Amino acid sequence: MLTGEKLGAAIEQAREKKGVSKKALADAMGVKPASVQDWVKYGRIAKERINDLVAYFADVVGPEHWGLDFHSVKPHQRGTSDGKEAAPSSSASAYNVTHLPEARIPVGDSPARRVYVVGRANGGLPERIWTDGGYLVGATEEYAVQATDDAFAFLTPIVGTSMSPVYNPGDFAFVEPSTPVEAGDDVLVRLTTGETMLKRLRSCHNGIQLESYNEPGTLFFAPEEVSWMYYVAHPVRRKKIKTRF
Repeated sequence: MLTGEKLGAAIEQAREKKGVSKKALADAMGVKPASVQDWVKYGRIAKERINDLVAYFADVVGPEHWGLDFHSVKPHQRGTSDGKEAAPSSSASAYNVTHLPEARIPVGDSPARRVYVVGRANGGLPERIWTDGGYLVGATEEYAVQATDDAFAFLTPIVGTSMSPVYNPGDFAFVEPSTPVEAGDDVLVRLTTGETMLKRLRSCHNGIQLESYNEPGTLFFAPEEVSWMYYVAHPVRRKKIKTRF
């Protein structure tokens, strides 16, 4: 915790490394220099000041921790002991950090990549989704940047309102064919008749049972009537779609 000798030592070490005077620190924190002396010597600091102090070192002095246990600090309203927001001051910008992310959380390691839209530009999904080389057939110039580890992932436009309000016309379904499907999943189903539909898989027992969010009833198909059935992860809104050119 940020108390006692550890707190005082951390303050003094941070001050010395960056040449911050006790008066400058006192002015920034809105206290008297004697209070800073107590922090350094005895670790005496009011709980409502701890976040302000951490924010000051993180935002003004620098990002190094210097022994400060940032993760033990709970966010609170800055500058008052009763939880009310303090009035703005010239030094307010020094206090704009109330919570720092865990150091263990990776940043910038996203598996996001371009996932292309398939179908509709040619009147619907093609007979085959991939070539023998694993390339999408009927891929358009449109794509969205999505985080996925599925090399076969693709997007397809949503037509009709049977799956509203989750999947709405004009948006896109994000399909990950490499993910096994199970009851309760949203799925993109291709029938041997050539019809393709976006549905919710109710059951695989005694045939394929499909249902909609916005229409009553259940559709039943024998396994031999289904060419393929792929897992649909989530909808992608139209505003997320970009074009290559």
